[in-house]
Amino acid sequence: MPDFSPWLAQHPAAQHPDAKARIRIATARLPNVLEREVVACQKTLEQKISDQGPNHMRVDPHLLGLAIQELTAERRILTKYKHSSTHRINWYANARTLTDDVHQKLDKVAPLYAQVAIGDFGNFLGDALEVIVFKTLRALNQSTPRYTFNGAFDLTGPRTKENRYRKIEPPQVISGHETKYRADFILYGFESGPLCIECKNYREWIYPHHEIISNLIVTAAEMRTTPLLIARRIHYTTITNFLKPAGILAHETYYQYYPAEYQDLAKQAKHKRSLGFSDIRATEEPEPRTLKFFQTDLPKVVDDAAERFKRNRDNLLEYAREDINLAQLYTAIDSPAGGKWLEPEDL
Repeated sequence: MPDFSPWLAQHPAAQHPDAKARIRIATARLPNVLEREVVACQKTLEQKISDQGPNHMRVDPHLLGLAIQELTAERRILTKYKHSSTHRINWYANARTLTDDVHQKLDKVAPLYAQVAIGDFGNFLGDALEVIVFKTLRALNQSTPRYTFNGAFDLTGPRTKENRYRKIEPPQVISGHETKYRADFILYGFESGPLCIECKNYREWIYPHHEIISNLIVTAAEMRTTPLLIARRIHYTTITNFLKPAGILAHETYYQYYPAEYQDLAKQAKHKRSLGFSDIRATEEPEPRTLKFFQTDLPKVVDDAAERFKRNRDNLLEYAREDINLAQLYTAIDSPAGGKWLEPEDL
């Protein structure tokens, strides 16, 4: 059998030798993982293959996605399933696995996935990370009073009818500069000006083309602030090729947070033979590395980032408003990937 199907061999994202090597690792690991799991969605496979295991055996999600398509559509080694509770979400199993075994497992994990990944629970996920950042900013202010912030949660008062904490939102106007968007927090106290903080408690890795980056650019630029993105995982090319040269600050949490009262649900989703989301933390308390980022690391880099963002602001707004593409932006901001970017449909 050829190494890759003609479709994958010609795919732009599979032309680099390192990418080919990673795809080969994924095509080898996928059947082994699914032998244990019986059936799994792509987010579980990403947790098992992109986030876990020895570093030399990990495969980034966009390459893992190619390997899944290769084994499903091209080689027919994997079979794709649907479940009524998760609608359009694809589930994967080895082709030789008995259908009855697949459906027996699906009937357990698909409703759980629907509960944690589809519908209103996403609001609670967003709140969970924001509460942690709120507590982090509060600790920062207590230790160094010159750092003040807008955006706060009432953690002791009555909750909303949906049982969410009530939030006092930050302003949409700073020194006369207005935006129609709303940051999660505004942090003050730096000589270079305030920070516009966006928190995203997503399972997915953030790639350069993700819309949340464009939205953050517009919000920060219109208020004349410096943007800071906080997310579970941000792909290294996003940081190296986009965020850093653009002047956009970033912090990876490495965890997906659940509200503290959802310990039981977190335990179910974390179980290695369930969804396997082992990085879930049902807590409202900041991790030490997040505290360190705000208290020690951020003050060292914020002024340089602010200068770069100010210098690149017009080009970044052109990109966010789709007047130029990512390759053109990379050239404009002197990115290491200037002129070398693959469009998202080529990934």
